[in-house]
Amino acid sequence: MPDEFAAVRERLRLLEAREACVSTLNEYLHYVDGEFTDDLLALFMPDAQLEVMNYPPGSGINLDLRGHEQIRPLYQDHRGIMSRHHAANVAVNVSRDARSAELSAYFLTAIHYGLTGGLYEARLEPRDGKWRLAWLRISSTWGWVLPQEAPPFLSEHLGAGTLHGGRPVVYDPPE
Repeated sequence: MPDEFAAVRERLRLLEAREACVSTLNEYLHYVDGEFTDDLLALFMPDAQLEVMNYPPGSGINLDLRGHEQIRPLYQDHRGIMSRHHAANVAVNVSRDARSAELSAYFLTAIHYGLTGGLYEARLEPRDGKWRLAWLRISSTWGWVLPQEAPPFLSEHLGAGTLHGGRPVVYDPPE
């Protein structure tokens, strides 16, 4: 019996790590759209690598940013764009020693008069009680823009009318 309990505890530890990684991705999405740059940067390890492929979408330009100092301007420049990021097909594989995890997810981004999409790929590591992004690649692979004359509905701030001001509910594992 003790071996069974140990196996269950180990599986539970890995499942909680997986849930924490998904929570980090969800926080990332909320913080990008809510323009919470400092909170967003705190999701990255101090020496994290961010690769943004084909950015701006359709340009063929690839960015390779390292550390908070290089990453911050990208997200500060994003402020005021009024986007809504969505993720689906989220897959997480936590290493057996729970020292790292791989994550992938489709993304869809609604922008004024358009949609873009692609794939997130990431490596996360636990630090200071939180799973943080050590490496993130954002590959924009498709998109289109629709001509419109009416004002866009995305002009409302993400937090308008919400309970938490646009901030996500964050996974808080039991002690």
